[in-house]
Amino acid sequence: MTLYREVTEKDEIFWLFDRKSLSLQTDMVLELHNVAIGQRVKALSLTVESGELVTIPGPKGSGKTTLLRAVMGFIPVTEGHISIDGELLTPRSAPWFRSRMAYVPQYLSVPEGYNGVGEGRWLQMSADERYLWLLQKAVHSGKALLVVDEPAQPLSPEAQQTAESLLQEALNQGVTVLSAMRNE
Repeated sequence: MTLYREVTEKDEIFWLFDRKSLSLQTDMVLELHNVAIGQRVKALSLTVESGELVTIPGPKGSGKTTLLRAVMGFIPVTEGHISIDGELLTPRSAPWFRSRMAYVPQYLSVPEGYNGVGEGRWLQMSADERYLWLLQKAVHSGKALLVVDEPAQPLSPEAQQTAESLLQEALNQGVTVLSAMRNE
């Protein structure tokens, strides 16, 4: 099952995929206007409506994670701007916007003292189990925007199918999803 359809421009930057016209409390519109970030992301503009899944394909090191980190307000854009629901994402507003986002990172670790899973159990989990556990927590977080980075290691076919089902569940809830995936 494929949840998205990749539309590639000549520079292989990504666009829109599975549109849903849901208007739930999870509504969030993410807009990037002529965004540049360092040498990797240049003049990117896109709009992600509520209930849409947008995926960012590209080879390793192409700036996918950098873009996701900019959307979360962790790193600044060098040109253009990012807005959420028409409000500019700035260093001052970023913490508030992040409170409306759930993030599944590329490199998986659990902060010391986190109550969701014991450190011993975490260490016993496979990379697939860790990724799916975090994705499930993010999907069920009630956040309006789900930011999903590609896993550092490819998922097994079974785990990939489970991840796609979880993303479909998020879309069915009206959650906006921005994800990255390697297309090598």
